[in-house]
Amino acid sequence: MTDAIYCSECGKKNNDEDIECRYCGSTLKTGNIVTKREIKSFEELVTQENLDMLKQTKFTPTAYNTILEEILRIGYDKFTYNDNLTVLDNVYLLAEQYTHVYSKHKGNELGVYSTNDIYVDERRPEAQKTSTLIHELTHHLYYEIYEQWMMYALKVKKSIYIEAFVLFTLQFPLFKTFNEYIAHTTQSKFEKPGCQGYGSFIKLRKDYGLDLNKFKEHFAYGRAVSEDITMIIEQFLDEKVREKIVKQFEIDNIAVINQIEIEDLDIMSQKDTAASMGLILIDAMSEALKYEKSMEYLKSLEQLF
Repeated sequence: MTDAIYCSECGKKNNDEDIECRYCGSTLKTGNIVTKREIKSFEELVTQENLDMLKQTKFTPTAYNTILEEILRIGYDKFTYNDNLTVLDNVYLLAEQYTHVYSKHKGNELGVYSTNDIYVDERRPEAQKTSTLIHELTHHLYYEIYEQWMMYALKVKKSIYIEAFVLFTLQFPLFKTFNEYIAHTTQSKFEKPGCQGYGSFIKLRKDYGLDLNKFKEHFAYGRAVSEDITMIIEQFLDEKVREKIVKQFEIDNIAVINQIEIEDLDIMSQKDTAASMGLILIDAMSEALKYEKSMEYLKSLEQLF
């Protein structure tokens, strides 16, 4: 009997011997993230059986690298850097391979990421729009990593229920704060030295009253994830592109803003990073199973997708 594999791009069912999706043409990663079930409700997702599956899953570096390769492939399938376009236009096109990108014309935020949508303030200088796109794309790729983990562990195809669960998982104050740290740290790799700002991270840390000295392990986790997401983006925006972005910062005369308060931070091993992601998903599933209010909040997120 032939097993099925679902395309991570269009979600359609293919045979596991297929190399390309017969519906959209995307390359299939057979033998890696094989999906056999379709989740059709939160009641079907949040179960003791699925919690047990998460606990039994080996969140290993090998599995993690498979997930990173799968995310990288999505970009490879559709994006090629175009030297005839500006760096900003290329970064727009790269981001659009993964999610939707829109312009915004009000509010103080340079950019916003909200459930698969990126909004960038068109009133800002070109250098800031470029680095903001990278920041918001990092948020999306971070969510994508967790969605792929859920697909891998539960052997299910992507759905709004998986996406909503990941949003639920990463909305806890500590995780939300370090989501910003990861995005800022990745963004800083593509900015002019001295222009790295961690404003939204610092604001969240203060809003939630988090003592940075008590969360050094989380910084190590954040740095590790940032390195992995940077690796993905670097495959499309190489050193020459970085130099062009830095030059644009000089042209736009971008000033130094808020600086991170802790320097020379350790970085977590990939083994511990993968294991930490597993524990975070297990804790979130346990939370949704245990508390009725958590389940109600999870269900309320469906309308965002």
